Amino acid sequence: MNKKFTVYVLVALLVCLLLPAAGAAAQEGIPEHTASFYVNDFAGVIDLKTENALVHEGVRLHRDTGAQVVLVTVDSTNGQSMQDYANLLFNGWGVGDAVHNNGVLLLLSVKDDDYWVVQGKGLTESLSDTKLGQILAADLEPDFANKQYSAGARKTYNTLIRSLGGQPNAPVSGKAYVADNAGIFKQVTKDYLNQAANRYRETAGGGIYVVTVPNSGSGSLQDYTYAKFASVYAGPSDVMIVLDIGGDNYHVLQGKEIDSLLSNEVISGILEQEMEPYFAEHKYAEGATATANAIYSFLLARADDRFSAAEEVRAEPAAAVSSAAAAAGTEAAKQPAAPKEAPRVTKGQGLQIIALFLIGVLFISLRVSHRNRRIALYGMPINPYSERNIRRYGTWTGQAGYGYFTRRQRMSGNGSSRPRHHHHQPSRSQSSSSWSSRDDNTNRGGGGHSSGGGAGRHSESRETNRGSGGHSSGGDAGRNNSGGSSNSGGGGNASSGGGVGRHR
Repeated sequence: MNKKFTVYVLVALLVCLLLPAAGAAAQEGIPEHTASFYVNDFAGVIDLKTENALVHEGVRLHRDTGAQVVLVTVDSTNGQSMQDYANLLFNGWGVGDAVHNNGVLLLLSVKDDDYWVVQGKGLTESLSDTKLGQILAADLEPDFANKQYSAGARKTYNTLIRSLGGQPNAPVSGKAYVADNAGIFKQVTKDYLNQAANRYRETAGGGIYVVTVPNSGSGSLQDYTYAKFASVYAGPSDVMIVLDIGGDNYHVLQGKEIDSLLSNEVISGILEQEMEPYFAEHKYAEGATATANAIYSFLLARADDRFSAAEEVRAEPAAAVSSAAAAAGTEAAKQPAAPKEAPRVTKGQGLQIIALFLIGVLFISLRVSHRNRRIALYGMPINPYSERNIRRYGTWTGQAGYGYFTRRQRMSGNGSSRPRHHHHQPSRSQSSSSWSSRDDNTNRGGGGHSSGGGAGRHSESRETNRGSGGHSSGGDAGRNNSGGSSNSGGGGNASSGGGVGRHR
């Protein structure tokens, strides 16, 4: 067995051994978390109202304490133990803060008729397995046994929030967001829409106004919506839904600060899916509620990203002040900056890095071995008998001047492919020259943007709001018109061997 074959065998064995281990998490079927991160309802057993409420509480806890509570529902763990599956999710998603390890993951497996909760290593004392067992027995087991998954998940999630220092269902203001001028909503619908707007505006960034009218008048519904948005002094991150009952139409307008996020295309998709089926059957309350919930879900799923972006903007003035203080030589400027938290590398990523590094080393070793072998055979690091090299340099007859030259010397003045200047070829005991090439390919991409007015069922496009209150910079949508890191955890680790499951 020659040396070349041996190296190839080693490379193949290394790839076979390490790459499957690096992709172990993917092979075990661990899903990616949803955009909202705090609620991952893969089994489809949590209603949207409950999901929005839990995401709201999860966002608030994370902002206030840095801790995270994540709910996951699956049909089945596919034969894996509940504890192993929960730990894989916890560590793979990085639940909680990497420094404090203050995350909690609650897993419900519907077809397995089982559940499990696991805490981060930093919570093993304050939120012990014994305490987790008590929480599951009191808040989850009764509803889970009756297959009331939303109710049990909400109770358990809120108790976990309280255990980590949060305040679920905190009192909110009583501002009115519903104007039912057409008199089509029951009080329970108005109460829910008002409570949702007052509660979620803190995390979603804005509230949703819902207006019903018997008829919007002689003008277009879009004009009416613009004027109404301004007259109630809606904020730049607020949204307004207007239902024109007599005109059999509806329209949605978003504030100018979110019209790039909550675009016309997004709103049109929500209206087509959530509003239109109910509105066509004159179920106006159901349509308005479903549309508002879908918009809140979209905004809440991006709440952490928007909060982080706002924090960075607010930090810029502080950085400028710090720079000025440093120039002045003040004591405050001499304080060392807090070290940035390094991103966490998972076990799978570490194995991939090691595998790629070793493969690279073996590849380089192989190339060097081949080069040394050619030097030993021919006195040069190329094979002079290969057809490619014969075409490049001509037939080799053993002369010392056989071409091994720089790429710039390859072409002569008359376009000949023979070398223009040859380097002297040394003996085998000497080092040889080499050629080098330089290929500058610079790709310069460009950016673009799109803008547009709204779309309505019977309304024309319009780009500006003429009201005196809040306004939208061209973003709104109505009926029958066509126009998402990720939230991710902070990198905590599950407690080794910790967690509590169902006791039946």
